[in-house]
Formats: sequence, C-alpha cells, structure tokens
Amino acid sequence: MDNTAPAPEGAAQKAPSAEVPAGWDEAQKGLAAASGLSILLVEGRQPPSLVIANNNSICAAFQSSPAHAHRCQPDCGEAYFRAAEAGETIHYRCHAGLHCFAMPVSIGTEKKLVVIGGRCFLRVSDYRALVERVRAGDLTELLSSDSFHNVVFAARQDLDELAARVAESASSFVKSPRVKEEAVRAGAQSEGGQPPVGGRGTTADAQAEATGVRPSAENGHGINVSEKGVTAKVGKPVTEDGGEIPTPGKVFVPEAAGGEKAEYAGEEAAFAQSRALPGGGSLEEACRKALRTLVKDYGVKSLALMLRADDTFYSACATGVFEKKPPRVALKPKEIKLLLAATHEESIAVPAAGRASSKHEEAIELFPLTVGEEIKGALLVGDKGLGEEKRGALASFCRDISMPLELLRLREELERRVRAATHLRAFTEVVNSALPEDAYTTILRHSAELLHAERGSLLLFDEGAQELSVKAAVGPRADVSRETRVRLGEGVAGAVLSEGRPAVVRDVSSVPGWQPAPAERSYKTKSFISYPLVIGGRKVGVLNVTDKAGGGPYDEVDLGLLDMIAPQMALALDRVEWRRKATQFQLLSITDPLTGLVNRRYLEERLSEELDRSKRHRFAMSFLMVDIDDFKNYNDTHGHQAGDLALEMTAQCLKTALRSADVAARYGGEEFSVLLPQTGPAEARIIAERIRRRIERTHFPHGKAQPTGAVTVSIGTSSFGPELDTPAEIIYAADRALYLAKSRGKNCVEALEPKTTKGEGEEA
Repeated sequence: MDNTAPAPEGAAQKAPSAEVPAGWDEAQKGLAAASGLSILLVEGRQPPSLVIANNNSICAAFQSSPAHAHRCQPDCGEAYFRAAEAGETIHYRCHAGLHCFAMPVSIGTEKKLVVIGGRCFLRVSDYRALVERVRAGDLTELLSSDSFHNVVFAARQDLDELAARVAESASSFVKSPRVKEEAVRAGAQSEGGQPPVGGRGTTADAQAEATGVRPSAENGHGINVSEKGVTAKVGKPVTEDGGEIPTPGKVFVPEAAGGEKAEYAGEEAAFAQSRALPGGGSLEEACRKALRTLVKDYGVKSLALMLRADDTFYSACATGVFEKKPPRVALKPKEIKLLLAATHEESIAVPAAGRASSKHEEAIELFPLTVGEEIKGALLVGDKGLGEEKRGALASFCRDISMPLELLRLREELERRVRAATHLRAFTEVVNSALPEDAYTTILRHSAELLHAERGSLLLFDEGAQELSVKAAVGPRADVSRETRVRLGEGVAGAVLSEGRPAVVRDVSSVPGWQPAPAERSYKTKSFISYPLVIGGRKVGVLNVTDKAGGGPYDEVDLGLLDMIAPQMALALDRVEWRRKATQFQLLSITDPLTGLVNRRYLEERLSEELDRSKRHRFAMSFLMVDIDDFKNYNDTHGHQAGDLALEMTAQCLKTALRSADVAARYGGEEFSVLLPQTGPAEARIIAERIRRRIERTHFPHGKAQPTGAVTVSIGTSSFGPELDTPAEIIYAADRALYLAKSRGKNCVEALEPKTTKGEGEEA
C-alpha cells in the first residue's frame, strides 16, 4: 500500500466541488452539530474531502502530520473504496481506536460519493490505549494543545442512528427543491459554519426537513430533546443556579435515541449512564463541585475524594473534618475487598489506620470509584449513622462520576505532556545556548517556571565529599541559600537523594516529625517538592521548589510534570558538570582528541545506563551507527590530514544536527555512533535522515572527487524493544542495518526489523 503522506487536511478547506449540490454542506453540518459526531463527504481517498463537519481533532492531527499521516491510509484513506465495493454501510475501528462508518450515497449526482461518519471512541479503554501510545513516545510529534481538544465518546447505536439520518437526508435532499433553496439561503445567512436555528417557517424548518433533526430547548442536564426523542447532549450541563458548567475540553457524551441508555461493548460502562458530572473544566474543580453536590443534596458534611496514584490514594479535595486533617487510606487500589465492594455497590468501613471494620458506625466509610474493573479512586464519608438508603444513593453517585473523572484525568495527563514537551523544547534550546557559568541558573529557572514556583534551589552531589551543595537558587534569600551544604541522608534534600524517592508535601506541618521552616525564611506556603536527580542509579543532585504561585499546594500532578522532565534535566546537569570537569581537569580519557566527541567506552557506559532507565520507565530509545562512505578512497587519495579534517567536519555536522540530550561518539576509524534517549523508531529515522542530508550538503575540501560527487554517510538504526533489550543486541542491530545501507547503494538510512536483526543482512 502506498504510504506516502497525503496532503494535510486542516481547518481551512476548499469550497465544495461542483459534485456537491448547493446546500448539502449546511445540511451535513446540521447533522454533525445535532449528533456531536464527525461527518465527511468524500469522492475517493481521504484526505481530501468534499465537505467536512465537526472533524475530530485527533484525526486532524494525524492526517496533517508528515510522520503519522500514513497510519490513517488503511482506514479512512481507503474507506471510500471499501464502502463502494461493498455497496452498503461498513463499520471499522481505526488505528487510533476511533469508530467510524462509511456509507455510499447519491446526492443529486450520478457520481458515487461516500459519507464517513463517527470518528468517536466507543470505549474508554480505546482512549487509554491512545494515551499510552503518547506516554510511550510513539506519537511525540502529535503533542500539541489542539490535538486532543475535541475528544468524542458515543455508543454504537449513536453511529447507527447517524448513519440512518444521513441516508434519509441524502435521499430526501434531492426530492425537495425547497430544502435545497432554503439551505442555500441558510448558508448565506449563517456564520462560522453553524446551522441557523429559528422558529417554524424559517431555515430551521428546511434544515429539519433535510436532516431529520429539529432544534429544540435543552433540559436541565444539557440533553437536547427533538421530535425524535433524546438524541444527543449538544448543550452544556447546568449548575444549581442555572449557569453553564464548562465541558471538559468538549468531551461529547451522547445518549441513544428514544432516551434508552447506551450499552458499550466490552469492559467499559456506558457514558450515557452517567449523569452530567457536576464539575468544571479541570479535574480539581470537578472534584470540588462533586463534593459540593453531595453536601447540598445528600446531607453529608465530612467528605474526601481520593484519587489513585499508582498503588496508593491521595486526597484531591475534602470537606468537614477531613479538610483540616487530610485522611490517609492504608488499603491498596488492587485489594479484592475494594473490587467486591465496587461490584456490589457497597461501602467499606475503614478506621483511620486502614483496617477493615464490621461496624459502620465506628469507622469512616469508603465508596470505591471504578472504571471497568479498575479502582480509580474512593469517596470517604466521615458522617456517622448513614442509613442503607443513603449508602445506596452515595454508591450510585460514585458509579456515575467515576468515568467522567477518569476522562478528565486522562485529558489533563495529555495536557501536562503537551506542556512538558513544549517546555522541554524550550529547555533544550536555552541550555544549548547558555554559557557554562549560567547553565545551573538557567536549568533552575525553567524548572521553576514549569511548576509555577516562586522559590527554588538546585543542589549537585559531590561523590567524593558525600554532600550536596547549592549551585543555583531563585526567590527571596537566594544568596543565603547558595551557601547551603547538605550531607547525604541528612535533611529533606539529603534524604530524598539517599532514598531515591521524591517528597511531595502539601502541608509540612501535617507530616509527623517535620517542622515548618523558621519564620525568618519568609516562605509563603507550607508545600514543596524535593526531587532527586539520578542517571542510571548514579546520584546527580536535587531540585527543590516551593511557594507555588497562587498559594496552592503541590500535588501528584506537579510530580508527574517533574517525572517527565527530570531525566532530561539530569542529563543536562550531567553534561554541564562533565564540561566543567573536562575544562578543569582535562578529562581526555573519555573524549576523542581529534573530533571532540566522547569515545566508544563512554558511549557504551551511557548506552547501558540509558537502557536501564528505558526499561524502568518504559521509555523509547534508539541508536545510530554512522559510517563515512568511501572514506578509505578519500584518505588514500588526499592524505591523512585531509582525512582527519573530514572526520572533524563530520563530527561537527553530528553536533549541530542533534538535540542536547543525544550523545554522539566516535566509535572507531570513520565510524560514529549516536545514542537517542526517549526516541522511537520513526523519530530516530527522521533524525538519521537529517544527519545524512546535512553531511551530504556540507562542502568538504575534496568532496567532489568522491564517487558520488560529495562526502556522504550510510546510517543504520535500531531501537529498544522486546527483541532488542541489551546493549550488545542494540549495537549489533544498528551495525547490521548499516551494512544493509551500504549494500543498497550507500548514502541512505536503513533499519532492520527485529526478527531480522540476527541473521538477515549478514551478506551486506
């Protein structure tokens, strides 16, 4: 199949072609607006499209990405041909987990067209799988604020209903000249691509006749009621005072026709079974509004909404007695008693120590929050004497809010990754251009900005002295902070580095054995993060941040941001420190004196460290072997001095083509190697091509005398995976790929598939 990336299909589209009857685009937009789903009219491979309505932002991101557009070709790209061949509506699930239908239609034209509709998730597990691909680094290029702003969920019957309405509209559209005339006028009068809404006798009637959907008033839960019954949630949830609650980044949750609840296939409960979540645009605000609803409507006062973080729970928000003293839950999310309680929609009596109790009156009651068969959180109720009726109502409430909260959590995780990716790009650029004496302060300032910290410090570890010393500080009393030295294991910073675990403290006064800082230090808050920076188990330093802008506490969300940037920060610090030591002590034992690159021994040590980190954190990692083509001919013809200059120039090309976290080394002779941390196969190939082109376009003194008319390189790539999980295997695979590139004419990039890395390509 042709994997050539199609032309990007962005927001700005060409006017519909002559094949589309005038007015159909307005009718199509009306259907899309009423259903909340995507509708595209195509006359061949997609993209392009004749008419687009309410396109899914994930689809737009994939199809406009040169690196990923080819993934869509077997699905939406070929949907026209598969539907036309079938002669009927087909359903499919694309590589991103989105469900679609493709329907052959005739709209006043002899030429066959196809409508692609849906582009929605039917299961949260599909959405989580896409998030996991982002987390694993497979879709790094798609990380932007626009890619996930329009995440749509639906049920299978919603797709079937939309398909029926499209078929009805296509059929009735050509039978009613008045519809076409009114639709044309509607298009001239409306703005922003939104279908006009009016009373009887207006363009709304024409739209209803064409689409089968008539606009009508919303009920109190944001449900749009039409003549066909409950069709979709096209409005926003309404608060107790009648105001609109912002939807979570346009997560669209429709119900089935006729008011029936949607039944999702598989392990996930239906979104349509969830009441309108009493929450705002953020997870934190949604949690707070959920508790306010419980206090007002359920008559309970002391509540804590606990969310899952790996194998523990943390308090997202609390009321009553829990507000002053945040609760701690000793139960683990995977304990069978929690799963049983969730299955039977019951509570568990949990005393403060976390041991189960048989008497509800003597303990805090815990109501699990589940998605599928996973515990995602818990509601703690400290009120005494709950009756069975109220327990049932609380259990039902927890069931209803679990999935919307999980969606908000997933969306915020993506937003954090977008934010961290943007920060990393800026971080890399600034660190690369910073003077050595400014590097520590630059790293600290960018980290503090990411975490909205008004105060912070960066400490580096001296292995010989076994102590930490402050290299940079920002905020009040920064000069005093720079004089601080901390022994390993002592104080907060010394303890977190010794144990290798970060400390996230919401309120230092609530931690047993810890005391707030003296008043003269003028801290604004009692919350801080102390984060250890390590590389492959080797201690590098500690980052401390406090005094969060706005006065709020630091939490697991902030810790997640640091988890994403800390590896790059540690590498940058290690590089800065290495450069400082190299200048001070002339550590030539790890560098190649000719090219200035690190040598093979250092690279192999770094490869081993990076591989261990990739295994622990499930990071991607790639490796390149680079060899100058026909170098022996160059060296023999023009002399060793010319050969040495060619090696130096090649090394300089590598330096300028790589990112700050990448490690380039002279592997031996005319062969170089490159370690690419947190880089998947697709991105590694892009980087390798960038290196190849840069060297090919560089003017070498005797380049024109080479067989190809220029100095060129061949590059082999390999990537960490199940079949390549040792340094030797990764180097071997890249070396085999390099020989394959040589055998295929040189001046190219090749990568062997995992199954061929230990046999195929030997003859090259």
